[in-house]
Amino acid sequence: MRKAGRSVRLRSRWQGHDERRAAVLCLLGIVWMIVFFRVGAHAEGQLSEYDVKAAFMTKFAQFVKWPASRSVMTVGVLGEDPFGDSLEKMMKVKRSKRVEDLKGCQIIFISKSERGNIGAILENLGGANILTVGESDGFAKQGGAIGFVLVGDKVRFEINAGAARRAGLNIDSNLLRLAVRVF
Repeated sequence: MRKAGRSVRLRSRWQGHDERRAAVLCLLGIVWMIVFFRVGAHAEGQLSEYDVKAAFMTKFAQFVKWPASRSVMTVGVLGEDPFGDSLEKMMKVKRSKRVEDLKGCQIIFISKSERGNIGAILENLGGANILTVGESDGFAKQGGAIGFVLVGDKVRFEINAGAARRAGLNIDSNLLRLAVRVF
């Protein structure tokens, strides 16, 4: 009887180890993207800015905990879609020019075309459990959860941890460490 109880504990310990290993591998993928991916005008060996941003959003989803788990992760693109088919290769995508149409998404990317409406968009989303990601100057400072920034020729990101908490989301500390700035 003792053996059975012990083996269960060991399995549970190793199961947690596997989850940590998976998180570390995902984190290494993000670090690899940061270090090696330069954005450019489609030169050989380089990815477009939006290929890199799409890859980041896929990784962000792995480092954010939502209050309710979903089997399918959906990204909403609000405004003009700069991604082409980059996002669709990695995630389920829904597009709209109205924020109301995207409230069922777990992540909403707010494009530059909406930069004049960011305050109203974020207010409209209220406390919805949605990770807001944007690319307008100062997006995270304005209350979005994650804002893309270009540092030289590399895509980086800023995180507004308070905005994520208000949305009921928990961002893993490993992702916070990779941000160029955390508010």
